[in-house]
This record gives sequence, structure tokens and C-alpha cells, in this order.
Amino acid sequence: MKFRKIDDKLSMRRPLWEAERLRPFDEEPEPDFELSERLFDGLEWTDGQGDGSLDQSVLRSVDFSGTVLSPFEIVDVTVERSMLANARWERATARRLEITDSQLVGWQAQFALAQDVYIADCRADFAGISIGTAKGPLVFERCRFMNATFLGDLSKAVFVDCTFPAADFSRVANAKGCDLRRSELSGINGLMSLRGALITADQAVEIAGELATAAGFKLA
Repeated sequence: MKFRKIDDKLSMRRPLWEAERLRPFDEEPEPDFELSERLFDGLEWTDGQGDGSLDQSVLRSVDFSGTVLSPFEIVDVTVERSMLANARWERATARRLEITDSQLVGWQAQFALAQDVYIADCRADFAGISIGTAKGPLVFERCRFMNATFLGDLSKAVFVDCTFPAADFSRVANAKGCDLRRSELSGINGLMSLRGALITADQAVEIAGELATAAGFKLA
């Protein structure tokens, strides 16, 4: 089992795959697919549709823009330097998933279950991320979420060096334990739905006016 260390207190399981076992995959998947131990390198599959499962695989420099996957199970998968802009993952189950250095603008990700999911160095403007049940760490690092929307269970979420200009958290159902201490909170909409989240005293001072407005006070 491989682990990624986030800080002194938090580590998470990384995808399990063996490079020597990966077989190249260079064609569009069938509408109903079950793929395992595959290497997608540079594959273009845009505006496609499908349902199925993918495990123990690597997606590198792929373009899956606009592709709709529903339902979708993704386990032990690494996604690198790829395009998921305006793609939709519906009724998705994700375990040990890493997405790095990728374009997630407009990505709509509806996770029925998320466990050990790591998303880093991604631009996710106008994305919609919904978590039904979180059973393990869900870590976002160095991502921008301008005008993005978050829904559901963020209790296992950790945001590190992220920004949220005009992002909407108003439909978050559970934020108890969500760690926002290392991110920029200015510009967030729906602050009152983040009750129970972890922030620092300095952050509380910085967003005091926005919190007061969200609570119904009229600043004069």
C-alpha cells in the first residue's frame, strides 16, 4: 500500500497500479466498458457517453472534454495533465483516485462515494462537485475554484492553498471537520453552510464582514 503524506497528521492511500502491467489503450471505450490495468496516453475522447468501470490504470495527457460517464466506478487510477473540461461523472464511486495538473473547468462530478481522492494543481472554475458519502480523505491542493459549486458531504475534505472566488457552498450538507485553514476564503458564497469547518483566527478576522452579512447583520 502506497501513501501520500499531506501534513504531519494526515496521510492517504495512493492508487495501486504496476507500470509494467499497464497495457496501452488507444481507442474510444465501448459504451459499456470494464477496463483494468490500462495506459491511456494522449487519447482523445470528447463528447462521448458511457458507463462502466476503470481500475488500476493511468490516464496521461488525455482529452475527455464533454464526456458523460454514468454510472462510473473508478478505483486505483491516476490522471495526469489531462482535459476533463465540461465532462460529467454521474453516480460515480471513486476510491484511491489522483487527478493532477489537469483542466477541470466546468467539470461536473457527482460522487456517490469518495474515498482517498486527491486533486491538485488543477483549474476547476465553474466546476460542480457533489459528495454523497465521504469515507476517506478528500484532498484538494493548489486548485482554483472560481464560480464553482460544492454540494453534499465535505466532512472529510481538506483544502490546501486553494482559492474560491465567487464559489458557492450554500448546498453543503455537512462541513463538520472540513479543513479550510490553509486556503483563501474571501469571496465564498454560502459561508453559513460551512458550520463546523476548521478555520484559523486570522481567517475569521479576514472574513468577519462576509460572515456578518451571511448571518443577516446589516453593516453600517
